[in-house]
Amino acid sequence: MIKPVFRKMSQEEMFIEGIKDIKMVHIYDLTGTSGIGGKYGVTSALINYGDNEKLNYTENDHCFTAFVNKIFQVYNTTEDNDSIIMDDTTRQIMEAGKVPRHESILSKYYDSEKLDMPVLVNSSTLSRRFEPLVEYLIVGLYKTMGTDVDIIDIKRGWRGAGRLLIHVGSENRTIFFKVFEINESTFSIKVNGCMTEHGDLLINVNLFDDVLSVSYKSESEEIEGSSQFKFSKDNLLEMHEIRKNGEQIFYDVNTYDNTFTEESKIEDHVSVLSKWLLPEGLKPCAVYELPMGLTYLLYDIADSSDEVEVKTFCGVFLWQDASYADIRGWSEIKSLKSGLILKNEAFRFINLSDNKEYVQSTFLTGTGSRYIEELEGKYIICERKSV
Repeated sequence: MIKPVFRKMSQEEMFIEGIKDIKMVHIYDLTGTSGIGGKYGVTSALINYGDNEKLNYTENDHCFTAFVNKIFQVYNTTEDNDSIIMDDTTRQIMEAGKVPRHESILSKYYDSEKLDMPVLVNSSTLSRRFEPLVEYLIVGLYKTMGTDVDIIDIKRGWRGAGRLLIHVGSENRTIFFKVFEINESTFSIKVNGCMTEHGDLLINVNLFDDVLSVSYKSESEEIEGSSQFKFSKDNLLEMHEIRKNGEQIFYDVNTYDNTFTEESKIEDHVSVLSKWLLPEGLKPCAVYELPMGLTYLLYDIADSSDEVEVKTFCGVFLWQDASYADIRGWSEIKSLKSGLILKNEAFRFINLSDNKEYVQSTFLTGTGSRYIEELEGKYIICERKSV
């Protein structure tokens, strides 16, 4: 039977139909799964078109097929399609006329029961996540000022509150702190009793895809400083700076090579309980254990040529003491000739465990209509053995 010719297209479909003059295309498997039959990847397509406009769709989107078909149409009708910038793998896909499809890293969640309210409360982990950072900065600042300090006792409270009992010189001092979540990637920590009995310290923490950035300031002591940790497949770049009364009193830059290899065992770096919080079935290419209670794991695939440089990542900020993992995936393609860059996130979610039998997955802001409609803002509880 012939289908009706006329049907009402959605605004999104009409927008896709209007795409033309594509300058760059990148089709990728976010987590580096090899082959069409691989599992736990997210196939996604990025384009740059028109007046430097950018658009990204993943296989989780209900318009993914229409978007890909439009890319093929423009490619096949462009007089000089060799002028469209793409990596070799994407060029092979475009010439073959078919995009690999496989099980998505998120597919197992679509048929799960989705809750509007969390069973495990993320905010209850704040003090466990950031107390080691407070301790790290307090001890570091005292030593920078020429004073040794010993941690006597640590108390972690509900919703980000905590206390450190320290020994400085001939006296003991109590330091109170409170962690506030500004958004999913930004945190503020207020510390009382730092350096002096009534001393203050305000710490700001920002999590980016592959960077941990920490800045801090004490009005009473006229001290301000910053620390940044930049993660990559090859190494960790660490940078520190401290100023007092406006003058620099400390500056340090260190590079730590990645020692995690294909022969390395993840069990040597991650506890048995924490393994349940990581992407299933994937092995990281780099693991970095920071002195403030944070382990960063990077899953990476590279596909570069003489014309383009492609970097595709899945990064995990893992707080093992808090049984908490922030998982985010993104990809970047750069034209070595024009300098044109495409970058976009494909997914982001958080795994939180009760350390007994359950893991709660929380889905955050992501790309793709299916992701947004079905998973964003939802909470899914799984038995630990099935995660």
